[in-house]
Amino acid sequence: MPATAYPIAHNALDVVLNWSGGGLAFAERERAAREGCGKDVTFVRETLDPGFPSEEAARAQYETLLTQPFATLICTFERVQKPRRVEPLMRDGRRWPKPEAAPVAQWKLCVSYWKIGTVRPAPKPSSAITPHLQARAVRKKALDVPLTPEEVQALAHAPLMAYRPQKALDMGLFEFVLPENPDIIIADE
Repeated sequence: MPATAYPIAHNALDVVLNWSGGGLAFAERERAAREGCGKDVTFVRETLDPGFPSEEAARAQYETLLTQPFATLICTFERVQKPRRVEPLMRDGRRWPKPEAAPVAQWKLCVSYWKIGTVRPAPKPSSAITPHLQARAVRKKALDVPLTPEEVQALAHAPLMAYRPQKALDMGLFEFVLPENPDIIIADE
């Protein structure tokens, strides 16, 4: 079974507008898409507005594009805002809240394609800050000097560590110290 060739474009609207002109490049794999446009690409799937109230209306609008495997119709539901005040409804001698309006169905075009753009590299911790430096130590730093973006990123990616060792817990109400060894605390019941 052959793989599906997806268009290479900057956004989904670009795919729809350039589809009939044939000005789109296609690729089956990420490597071929990267070589075709000369930039990094990512595979995305986007839905386009406007939404149509029925599937037939959406199919009539995108008739030629829907013959391709990378374009489909999806049904989404737009939420209707609740009124602030709910009107009561009397039924069978009881007071009920008025039923909420049903969500409105919208049929939208969904396009899968190779999006041209740079993939963000993972942030590297700055060498300006030692990894054990914590937020409390930074607060103790001179308040007149703002942190640089590299220092903030280094703090965000540093593992959490205690600022100082934890102190021993106090003795509880039902515990006592052994007379023979004051370092041992025993529970008394």
